[in-house]
Amino acid sequence: MRLPESKIKAAIQHSEEEVRLTALRYFTYSLNNDDSVMPLVINAVETYGVDSAFRILRDADRLPQTESTINWLIGQLHRSDLDLQSIDADNYRFAVALVLCNAEPMLIVHRESEIRKAPLFPRELDKRIVEIVLAASWNWEVTWKKFLECADKLSRKRIWSRSDHRRLHHLNRLLARHRDGEAQLLALLRREKHGLDPGLAEWIDSHVVRLAGLMQLNAAIPFLIERSHLAEDDVADECGDALGSIGTNAVVEAIVTDWECGDSNYRSIMCSALEKIHTNLCAKTCLELLCDEQDGEVQLELGHALLAPFRVRWDRTGSAIGGGGRRPSSRRA
Repeated sequence: MRLPESKIKAAIQHSEEEVRLTALRYFTYSLNNDDSVMPLVINAVETYGVDSAFRILRDADRLPQTESTINWLIGQLHRSDLDLQSIDADNYRFAVALVLCNAEPMLIVHRESEIRKAPLFPRELDKRIVEIVLAASWNWEVTWKKFLECADKLSRKRIWSRSDHRRLHHLNRLLARHRDGEAQLLALLRREKHGLDPGLAEWIDSHVVRLAGLMQLNAAIPFLIERSHLAEDDVADECGDALGSIGTNAVVEAIVTDWECGDSNYRSIMCSALEKIHTNLCAKTCLELLCDEQDGEVQLELGHALLAPFRVRWDRTGSAIGGGGRRPSSRRA
């Protein structure tokens, strides 16, 4: 039922930038461990140049890296042919550096000096790289402590900076590396026996939900489904994203079980989850739900979810192009 991923990967090399981005987002909007995608991004950058590279590299920071791709990224920061007076060139080096800042710490730990001494490495990201190197030796307890300290500090601020936002999300991603935190995370999702100050526990609620998705915890599925029914501000939307990140057929089955008893908000949230799941069962389920759905808005969202995993676009030559992507939920501003 679904377009082969080989065709979607091929579209990352397409001459139209929007097609390249759409194809790449098939892989970046759903968690994956496919390290063959980043080399395709590199090839696209080398083919179409620095001027159009910023957007595709900003999406690529969610991809798994390898020693080979890290070598290429570091090499870009040692280039001598970029004029930093050009906005495109300046954006390019930041995009390259941010991909490095989101790489697996063990790939970076022995390259810190090489990265920080690179002529094009932005000095604003020095602390970020240092923290990644340190994080290579952190366990769950240390990372969790860092996360809570950051969250507690930010909860007391009236205005967040962009670096505040990035650091909290980065610590969340670092936490996802440690499976031994599952019990503590599930306790927080159940809102019981978590040992945290109630105010702080409430403040980090959406981040805990996101972490369950990043860790791809099947055990969290029933709690995320339950929280989705409550429609608690942005937490419910985060539940949909987290379920999509878990991305298994178990998620699809859980969504179907509660579909009839869910209101339109619940169904909208679940559509955003289904849109990120790339399985034949998900496509089949979207089609079946669409046939019976009476709510016009939910019908549209189910149709979008149905097409997303194997969407076909037509380029100017009339050739079919595979891609993926998502649109914002109708519940979001």
